Amino acid sequence: MADSATVLIAGCGDLGQRVGRLLVASGQRVLGLRRRADGLPIGVEPLSVDLAAAVPSVPAVDQVVFCAAPDAGDAAAYRRVYETGWGNLLSALAAAREPPRRVLLVTSTRPYAQRDGQWVDEDSPATPHDVQSEILLHAETRLRDSGLPGLVLRPAGLYGAGEGPLLRSLREGRATIPPGPSRWSNRMHRDDAARAIVHLLALAEPAPLYLGVDGEPTDHAALLRELAQWIGAPPPGITGAPAAGANRRCSNARLLASGFRFLYPTWREGYRAVLG
Repeated sequence: MADSATVLIAGCGDLGQRVGRLLVASGQRVLGLRRRADGLPIGVEPLSVDLAAAVPSVPAVDQVVFCAAPDAGDAAAYRRVYETGWGNLLSALAAAREPPRRVLLVTSTRPYAQRDGQWVDEDSPATPHDVQSEILLHAETRLRDSGLPGLVLRPAGLYGAGEGPLLRSLREGRATIPPGPSRWSNRMHRDDAARAIVHLLALAEPAPLYLGVDGEPTDHAALLRELAQWIGAPPPGITGAPAAGANRRCSNARLLASGFRFLYPTWREGYRAVLG
């Protein structure tokens, strides 16, 4: 980011704090908004605001990143974040005397419902196949309809905040592999997700949508077996019913074409960093 800017990070949790550290290090003024804004990284100015409670009073900012995450996987948690919280923030930004010159919304690859392992990219159809994906797509539509200069990042399978549930399930012997054909796993290290957000904020003319995934979608069973070998855990057994739901490989070609380069081009580099 060449020029100094004031950036509001709304939903300043783990991902938002990683973004904040990068922006502060590059000389930006950063405001971190969350319900309890204590304990934010040095240099990130805290704003304690519950976006789900009311339309907030937001100071003048140049750019906004909305990267709040639901605290559960159910529809109610998604609505609190992507309907109520996001809607309240959009209302505040639309009413601002000087609206921001860029708003970046972080959602998810969840709306891609393809089931046959095919490749998907930003031009592939995304369909509301469950309530949560419907909520995510509606949040993106609200940004497009707001009149604000916005773009969307859809990351998949973020990891890197400690070992995480996947490695824990292997260490504890709880991980299993469903029978049936290959199920594709798409991932992105959290540090690369944060770097991608900062990169997109700095682009002169970004596209309206980017997928946030690394360069190697992987058969989930092969991923589990290799990680188990790395940590000396027994390989997960095949059990249960065949897996249902989405099964697709997500492409990062558009993100790479924008000039972004990964610290962790595949899950192998990323999980080696996690494991030290």
